[in-house]
Amino acid sequence: VAPKYFEDVTLLFTDFVGFTQASENLPVEVLIQRLHRFFTRFDEIARQFGLEKLKTIGDAYMCAGGIPVKNSSHPVDAVLAAFAILDAVAQLEPGMEAPWPVRIGIHTGPVAAGVVGIHKFAFDVWGDTVNFASRLESTGAPDRINISASTHARIKDFFACEFRGRIRTKENTAHDMYFVQSLRADLHDQGGTDGGG
Repeated sequence: VAPKYFEDVTLLFTDFVGFTQASENLPVEVLIQRLHRFFTRFDEIARQFGLEKLKTIGDAYMCAGGIPVKNSSHPVDAVLAAFAILDAVAQLEPGMEAPWPVRIGIHTGPVAAGVVGIHKFAFDVWGDTVNFASRLESTGAPDRINISASTHARIKDFFACEFRGRIRTKENTAHDMYFVQSLRADLHDQGGTDGGG
């Protein structure tokens, strides 16, 4: 399959806080069982919101919107999926002694995409957008959705966001970042009254 350039894609990364420590203290069967339960639910959520699951690496999960089928709603779809992921983690872990909070990072931009390998080949994406989306996850906070300025520009009419300021990544470059807080209140209100015609 020939590599292809997609000029507008939203990437979503998740990572469990405390997983490394948990992997030292939990039996491997329990660890894998919990991850399987989470990632099965994340797969369902990705499908529900029209996102493409790309891969899991250890306890990290990666999916994307606007690829391989282009659409214009992918930044909003990704944020809605992120809220669903937060809900799923809370519901799947009720009363756990050592819950795994999840960090989520979302960034919108161009990527190169294609299929690599001949054994267990996989559809994958590359580029600065991918790297930065990963940085948004790692510079985020437990149970928060951390987004870039480019994603914020596309979703701010739908979601209330908190500007975090310019946050430094591990490359020591500073970038504007935002936490998504909720669906905008005025949209909630419209949802209740909009339906008569």
